[in-house]
Amino acid sequence: MNREDKSQIYDLLIIGGGPAGISAGIYAVRKNLRTLLISLDLGGQVLLTSEIGNFIGYQYISGRELAEKFTEHLRSLPISLRVPDEVISLKWEGGLFFVETKFQGRYKGKAVIVATGKRPRSLDVPGERELTGRGVSYCVTCDAPLFVNKDTAVIGGGNSAVSAALDLSKVANKVYLIVRSQLRADPVLLEKLDKTEKIEKLIGFIPKAIEGRSKVEGIVIKNVATEEERKIPLQGVFVEVGLIPNSDFLKGLVKTNELGEIIVTSNCETSQEGIFACGDVTNVAAKQIIIACGEGAKAALGAYRYLLTKK
Repeated sequence: MNREDKSQIYDLLIIGGGPAGISAGIYAVRKNLRTLLISLDLGGQVLLTSEIGNFIGYQYISGRELAEKFTEHLRSLPISLRVPDEVISLKWEGGLFFVETKFQGRYKGKAVIVATGKRPRSLDVPGERELTGRGVSYCVTCDAPLFVNKDTAVIGGGNSAVSAALDLSKVANKVYLIVRSQLRADPVLLEKLDKTEKIEKLIGFIPKAIEGRSKVEGIVIKNVATEEERKIPLQGVFVEVGLIPNSDFLKGLVKTNELGEIIVTSNCETSQEGIFACGDVTNVAAKQIIIACGEGAKAALGAYRYLLTKK
């Protein structure tokens, strides 16, 4: 592994260090491309995942363990890393791509792979921002140990929300699962949910406010059908209402869909020649670790073919 070199013109700049970005980095190095990977961390959303039971080769592995294996593989290769850092702008100038980073880095390359993933969506209700880190959390894997024998709520009805509720039920006294319309999780998770006595499902409710002074003391929810409000005393609120693509820094440079996801071809090409994208930040339908890894490999191979045409 090499440190980043600001004076060098890299063959490839990879933005993002989750499964897609790491996979792209591994494949790029195997094609002998001078590569710089820039990311806040190595592992991405995998670091926030507790149990993984559908990654080929592992009947069960924790997210942190899998991220460590990915990172170990990447660090064993001759790739330059800028971690932690964050790209704030990407520009095309004079036949090269230039990236500016949060910590005053400026790097140039002949091609770019964007693998920046997504970030948690907020509720935008009173009390949420003020009490974040004081009982409001977006990561059960990170913060569940802080809520041993306490009453908590999980907001959301998808796989991530149900998984969070199940994980939280192992340590918390009570878990309220607050769902706007219907549960959308996989059958295997719903089966586990029905067998867990600590979890109370509140379907047809939305959060209106999170209450507390220095820490969370309760949540106010509203019945969607009757508009009746109810206050539940509790100490923790976990937000699991979806993710937002980290594509803001690309505005006007590549085409995105109505969700902000980068539109890509089957070869991970974007609307801008020389920029490829992969993983959860794209419009590829299924957001899964194994799919992100495959898309990262495709993006690197696509970038390699593109660079061959420029020599």
